[in-house]
Amino acid sequence: MRVREIAIVLPNDRKVKAIYPKEGYGVMVFLEPSSIDKDFEANVWVPSAEELEQIKKALDKSDDLTHKLLGHGWEGKRPFWKLEDFV
Repeated sequence: MRVREIAIVLPNDRKVKAIYPKEGYGVMVFLEPSSIDKDFEANVWVPSAEELEQIKKALDKSDDLTHKLLGHGWEGKRPFWKLEDFV
């Protein structure tokens, strides 16, 4: 598999039933088949350092957009707070 697109989406805009149905943005990585899939007879993704960095930047941006949407930070697997949350 190879990365076709890394997108930041608001799940409600795409009619996606999220596992955690709360307000907020998410990162979706759209993949497309490549020749390595045939070699291994499976869907295989060999991420490059650049792709991983792009995904991390997209996650950071989605956290910022979600904070703006909610007006506050949150706890969880990927907690996110801004100084303004404590003032």
